[in-house]
Amino acid sequence: MIAALVPVKRLQEAKGRLAELLTGDERRRLALAMLEDVLRVLQAVSRIDRTAVVSPDPDALSRAEELGAAPLPEPPLCRGVNQALTHASVVLAAQGADALLVVAADIPAALPEDIEAILDALPERGIAVTPTDDRGTGALALRPPGVVPFRYGRRSSVVHKREAVALRLPARVLHLDSLAHDVDEPNDLAALLAHPAETVTHRLLTELRIAERLDAVRSAPAGGESASTG
Repeated sequence: MIAALVPVKRLQEAKGRLAELLTGDERRRLALAMLEDVLRVLQAVSRIDRTAVVSPDPDALSRAEELGAAPLPEPPLCRGVNQALTHASVVLAAQGADALLVVAADIPAALPEDIEAILDALPERGIAVTPTDDRGTGALALRPPGVVPFRYGRRSSVVHKREAVALRLPARVLHLDSLAHDVDEPNDLAALLAHPAETVTHRLLTELRIAERLDAVRSAPAGGESASTG
Protein backbone atom coordinates (compact mmCIF):
# COMPACT_ATOMS: atom_id res chain seq x y z
CA MET A 1 0.00 0.00 0.00
CA ILE A 2 1.27 3.46 -0.91
CA ALA A 3 0.34 6.25 1.48
CA ALA A 4 0.74 9.98 0.84
CA LEU A 5 1.33 12.35 3.71
CA VAL A 6 1.16 16.15 3.87
CA PRO A 7 2.51 17.99 6.93
CA VAL A 8 0.81 21.27 7.89
CA LYS A 9 2.02 23.65 10.59
CA ARG A 10 -0.28 25.75 12.76
CA LEU A 11 -2.26 28.03 10.48
CA GLN A 12 -1.55 31.05 12.64
CA GLU A 13 2.15 30.53 11.87
CA ALA A 14 1.63 30.05 8.14
CA LYS A 15 3.58 32.06 5.58
CA GLY A 16 5.02 34.73 7.84
CA ARG A 17 7.28 35.97 5.03
CA LEU A 18 4.16 37.07 3.15
CA ALA A 19 3.08 39.45 5.92
CA GLU A 20 3.90 42.52 3.82
CA LEU A 21 1.26 41.42 1.31
CA LEU A 22 -1.30 39.42 3.28
CA THR A 23 -3.08 39.76 6.60
CA GLY A 24 -2.99 36.90 9.08
CA ASP A 25 -6.44 35.70 7.98
CA GLU A 26 -5.45 35.89 4.31
CA ARG A 27 -2.29 33.84 4.97
CA ARG A 28 -4.45 31.27 6.74
CA ARG A 29 -6.80 31.12 3.74
CA LEU A 30 -3.82 30.77 1.40
CA ALA A 31 -2.41 27.87 3.44
CA LEU A 32 -5.76 26.05 3.29
CA ALA A 33 -6.15 26.73 -0.43
CA MET A 34 -2.71 25.31 -1.20
CA LEU A 35 -3.43 22.29 0.99
CA GLU A 36 -6.63 21.65 -0.96
CA ASP A 37 -4.78 21.80 -4.28
CA VAL A 38 -2.08 19.40 -3.08
CA LEU A 39 -4.61 16.92 -1.71
CA ARG A 40 -6.65 16.96 -4.91
CA VAL A 41 -3.53 16.18 -6.95
CA LEU A 42 -2.59 13.29 -4.67
CA GLN A 43 -6.12 11.92 -4.84
CA ALA A 44 -5.93 12.00 -8.64
CA VAL A 45 -3.09 9.45 -8.57
CA SER A 46 -4.85 6.09 -8.53
CA ARG A 47 -2.02 4.04 -7.03
CA ILE A 48 -1.96 6.16 -3.88
CA ASP A 49 -4.16 4.13 -1.58
CA ARG A 50 -4.37 6.51 1.37
CA THR A 51 -3.81 10.22 1.80
CA ALA A 52 -3.26 11.77 5.22
CA VAL A 53 -2.46 15.13 6.79
CA VAL A 54 -0.44 15.48 9.98
CA SER A 55 -0.85 18.75 11.83
CA PRO A 56 -1.21 20.29 15.29
CA ASP A 57 -3.92 22.60 13.90
CA PRO A 58 -7.54 21.44 14.36
CA ASP A 59 -8.82 23.61 11.49
CA ALA A 60 -6.26 22.15 9.08
CA LEU A 61 -7.18 18.63 10.19
CA SER A 62 -10.89 19.36 9.84
CA ARG A 63 -10.41 20.72 6.32
CA ALA A 64 -8.28 17.71 5.39
CA GLU A 65 -11.04 15.36 6.54
CA GLU A 66 -13.63 17.33 4.53
CA LEU A 67 -11.42 16.81 1.48
CA GLY A 68 -11.22 13.06 2.03
CA ALA A 69 -7.80 12.83 3.69
CA ALA A 70 -7.18 11.07 6.99
CA PRO A 71 -6.48 13.59 9.77
CA LEU A 72 -3.51 12.66 11.96
CA PRO A 73 -3.26 14.96 14.99
CA GLU A 74 0.29 15.82 15.89
CA PRO A 75 1.02 14.63 19.45
CA PRO A 76 1.61 17.47 21.94
CA LEU A 77 5.16 16.29 22.65
CA CYS A 78 6.23 16.52 19.00
CA ARG A 79 8.76 19.23 18.32
CA GLY A 80 8.79 20.30 14.70
CA VAL A 81 7.98 18.77 11.37
CA ASN A 82 10.51 15.93 11.50
CA GLN A 83 9.09 14.48 14.71
CA ALA A 84 5.56 14.92 13.37
CA LEU A 85 6.44 13.05 10.18
CA THR A 86 8.13 10.28 12.13
CA HIS A 87 5.00 9.83 14.24
CA ALA A 88 2.72 9.85 11.18
CA SER A 89 4.90 7.41 9.24
CA VAL A 90 4.70 4.93 12.12
CA VAL A 91 0.90 5.27 12.19
CA LEU A 92 0.58 4.75 8.43
CA ALA A 93 2.97 1.80 8.43
CA ALA A 94 0.88 0.19 11.17
CA GLN A 95 -2.14 0.65 8.89
CA GLY A 96 -0.41 -1.29 6.13
CA ALA A 97 1.60 1.25 4.18
CA ASP A 98 4.79 -0.24 2.73
CA ALA A 99 5.72 2.94 0.85
CA LEU A 100 5.26 6.58 1.83
CA LEU A 101 5.19 9.78 -0.20
CA VAL A 102 5.60 13.04 1.70
CA VAL A 103 4.56 16.16 -0.22
CA ALA A 104 4.92 19.74 0.98
CA ALA A 105 1.63 21.56 1.64
CA ASP A 106 2.71 24.71 -0.20
CA ILE A 107 3.23 23.42 -3.75
CA PRO A 108 -0.14 24.22 -5.34
CA ALA A 109 1.17 23.80 -8.89
CA ALA A 110 1.96 20.11 -8.36
CA LEU A 111 0.91 17.86 -11.25
CA PRO A 112 -0.28 14.24 -11.06
CA GLU A 113 2.25 13.18 -13.70
CA ASP A 114 5.12 14.41 -11.55
CA ILE A 115 3.74 12.54 -8.56
CA GLU A 116 3.62 9.45 -10.79
CA ALA A 117 7.24 10.07 -11.84
CA ILE A 118 8.58 10.10 -8.31
CA LEU A 119 6.66 6.93 -7.47
CA ASP A 120 8.07 5.29 -10.61
CA ALA A 121 11.59 6.19 -9.43
CA LEU A 122 11.16 4.81 -5.92
CA PRO A 123 13.53 1.86 -5.34
CA GLU A 124 12.47 -1.43 -3.78
CA ARG A 125 14.25 -0.18 -0.67
CA GLY A 126 15.45 3.40 -0.54
CA ILE A 127 14.24 6.88 -1.40
CA ALA A 128 13.38 9.20 -4.27
CA VAL A 129 13.53 12.93 -3.66
CA THR A 130 12.50 16.04 -5.58
CA PRO A 131 14.41 19.20 -4.61
CA THR A 132 12.83 22.63 -4.53
CA ASP A 133 14.58 25.60 -6.08
CA ASP A 134 16.43 26.31 -2.82
CA ARG A 135 17.35 22.64 -2.32
CA GLY A 136 14.57 22.00 0.12
CA THR A 137 12.37 18.93 -0.36
CA GLY A 138 9.24 19.26 -2.47
CA ALA A 139 8.46 15.55 -2.35
CA LEU A 140 10.14 12.59 -0.68
CA ALA A 141 9.20 8.97 -1.37
CA LEU A 142 10.39 6.23 0.97
CA ARG A 143 10.15 2.45 0.87
CA PRO A 144 9.52 1.34 3.53
CA PRO A 145 8.19 4.32 5.48
CA GLY A 146 10.91 5.65 7.78
CA VAL A 147 13.71 3.92 5.86
CA VAL A 148 15.75 7.09 6.45
CA PRO A 149 15.18 9.70 9.15
CA PHE A 150 13.32 12.83 8.19
CA ARG A 151 15.61 15.84 7.89
CA TYR A 152 13.37 18.68 6.76
CA GLY A 153 14.98 22.08 7.10
CA ARG A 154 17.66 24.00 5.23
CA ARG A 155 18.93 22.16 2.12
CA SER A 156 16.91 19.13 3.20
CA SER A 157 16.97 17.39 -0.19
CA VAL A 158 20.76 17.21 0.08
CA VAL A 159 20.57 15.94 3.65
CA HIS A 160 17.94 13.32 2.82
CA LYS A 161 20.17 11.97 0.07
CA ARG A 162 23.16 11.98 2.43
CA GLU A 163 21.18 9.96 5.00
CA ALA A 164 20.37 7.32 2.38
CA VAL A 165 23.96 7.12 1.15
CA ALA A 166 25.18 6.71 4.73
CA LEU A 167 22.86 3.71 5.05
CA ARG A 168 24.02 2.36 1.65
CA LEU A 169 20.57 2.78 0.19
CA PRO A 170 19.75 4.04 -3.32
CA ALA A 171 18.67 7.68 -3.43
CA ARG A 172 17.21 8.84 -6.72
CA VAL A 173 16.99 12.59 -7.28
CA LEU A 174 14.37 13.89 -9.72
CA HIS A 175 14.14 17.49 -10.85
CA LEU A 176 10.42 17.92 -11.45
CA ASP A 177 9.30 21.45 -12.20
CA SER A 178 5.85 21.35 -10.65
CA LEU A 179 7.27 20.06 -7.35
CA ALA A 180 10.18 22.50 -7.26
CA HIS A 181 8.32 25.73 -6.55
CA ASP A 182 7.04 26.17 -3.02
CA VAL A 183 5.35 29.39 -1.91
CA ASP A 184 7.12 31.27 0.85
CA GLU A 185 7.84 34.80 -0.37
CA PRO A 186 6.21 37.48 -2.55
CA ASN A 187 8.35 36.48 -5.55
CA ASP A 188 6.91 32.96 -5.28
CA LEU A 189 3.40 34.36 -5.62
CA ALA A 190 4.48 36.38 -8.65
CA ALA A 191 5.91 33.24 -10.26
CA LEU A 192 2.70 31.34 -9.53
CA LEU A 193 0.58 34.07 -11.10
CA ALA A 194 2.78 33.99 -14.20
CA HIS A 195 1.45 30.49 -14.90
CA PRO A 196 -2.35 30.62 -14.75
CA ALA A 197 -4.06 27.40 -13.71
CA GLU A 198 -7.45 26.18 -12.55
CA THR A 199 -6.54 25.82 -8.89
CA VAL A 200 -8.13 26.94 -5.64
CA THR A 201 -4.96 28.89 -4.93
CA HIS A 202 -5.07 30.81 -8.19
CA ARG A 203 -8.72 31.68 -7.62
CA LEU A 204 -7.91 32.99 -4.14
CA LEU A 205 -5.00 35.08 -5.40
CA THR A 206 -7.29 36.61 -8.01
CA GLU A 207 -9.94 37.34 -5.38
CA LEU A 208 -7.33 39.02 -3.17
CA ARG A 209 -5.97 41.02 -6.13
CA ILE A 210 -2.45 39.89 -5.35
CA ALA A 211 -1.09 41.04 -8.71
CA GLU A 212 -2.06 44.62 -7.85
CA ARG A 213 -0.54 44.32 -4.39
CA LEU A 214 2.71 43.03 -5.84
CA ASP A 215 2.83 45.94 -8.26
CA ALA A 216 2.28 48.36 -5.40
CA VAL A 217 5.10 46.85 -3.37
CA ARG A 218 7.47 46.95 -6.34
CA SER A 219 6.68 50.58 -7.11
CA ALA A 220 7.00 51.79 -3.53
CA PRO A 221 10.16 53.87 -2.89
CA ALA A 222 12.91 51.89 -1.17
CA GLY A 223 12.93 52.29 2.57
CA GLY A 224 9.62 54.14 2.49
CA GLU A 225 11.35 57.36 1.35
CA SER A 226 9.59 59.95 -0.75
CA ALA A 227 10.11 59.70 -4.48
CA SER A 228 10.99 63.40 -4.48
CA THR A 229 14.63 64.38 -4.09
CA GLY A 230 13.38 67.68 -2.60
